[in-house]
Amino acid sequence: MEKKNRKTLILSVIICLLPMILGSILYNKLPEQMPVHFTTNDVIDNYAHKNFALFGLPLIMAIVQAICLIAINTKLKNEEKPKMLKIMEWFIPVVSVLFYVIMVEVPLGSTVYVGKSICLILGILFMIIGNYIPKMSYEMGKTIFHPMPKSEKSFRKMSKIMGYSFIIMGIVLLIMIIWV
Repeated sequence: MEKKNRKTLILSVIICLLPMILGSILYNKLPEQMPVHFTTNDVIDNYAHKNFALFGLPLIMAIVQAICLIAINTKLKNEEKPKMLKIMEWFIPVVSVLFYVIMVEVPLGSTVYVGKSICLILGILFMIIGNYIPKMSYEMGKTIFHPMPKSEKSFRKMSKIMGYSFIIMGIVLLIMIIWV
């Protein structure tokens, strides 16, 4: 693994684990059962034991992050990663921290709009992905998309349609914040 990729792996795994510090600080103030899942109306519909929620979930996210980055770097050994993949490398750490904060804030009595937060995060992510999909080279597309269009012309058309679709989905999610 290249030095740059190793640094990204280590830093992103550390970011996934950082929320454990917050959990340790607030441990005595939090209930034994922590909310870990919400309905679309921000109603808690699943709980987990405090130790698993505060320490197990960040650990799982760090492991998933490490597996994803190792898989990406193994598949694209000597190739330049598209910007979209570079952005996606940071998706799990960012979402992990944001969801952890939501999970801790709700039992402490804060008013957190879970549905709006998720729509915001996903809307921004979809718009970023939609912006970068059409900029991907045909050669890079061969390593990511399966089945791959047979010609570069059909790949360009497919990537434009996908890009516009992702941007439209992102805009719809951001508009949903008003109505959720």
